[in-house]
This record gives sequence, structure tokens and C-alpha cells, in this order.
Amino acid sequence: MSATENSLTPPSGATSRQEPSYTLRQLVGYMLRLGSIGFGGPVALVGYMRRDLVEQKQWISETDYKEGLTLAQLMPGPLAAQLAMYLGYVDYGVPH
Repeated sequence: MSATENSLTPPSGATSRQEPSYTLRQLVGYMLRLGSIGFGGPVALVGYMRRDLVEQKQWISETDYKEGLTLAQLMPGPLAAQLAMYLGYVDYGVPH
């Protein structure tokens, strides 16, 4: 990769992501609500996230959810919080 290429651009031939069907504000609101009234610990919370975000609202693809859950399980710390951060990062990234 040359010094002039941006390391965050997708490789040639890769398809670009579609615009998300939800706003970052909606996702944060959902996570705040889930964190406030969710019951059952981190494993239950990630199950609620799958049911709500993948199956019902269809904001997140099954592939993105599974990838995020896998990465969250590899890292030490709160599982549900790490999954929530990853899901936000997938479509909205890091502000520049």
C-alpha cells in the first residue's frame, strides 16, 4: 500500500456498505433503554440485542451481529457493552 492511499478505504473490488436504516441517535437510545431496563446479565442482553436489532427491527445484519459477538467474547470486559460499541462502529465508525 502506498503512503498516499488511505488505509480505511475498502480494497478494490469490495462493495461499499449501504446507508444504515437507523440513526446513531436511535441506536444509542436503544442501548440506553436496554441497559436501564434489561434484566438477566450480559448473556441475556446480547440475546435481546439479536432479537430486537437483527430479527425485529432489522437494523443490523446477522453477519455483523455474529462477527461483533465473536470479537466481544474474545476481549476481556463487559460482553454486552463491547457488542454495542462494535455494532455502532460497524455503520458509523469513529468520528474524524
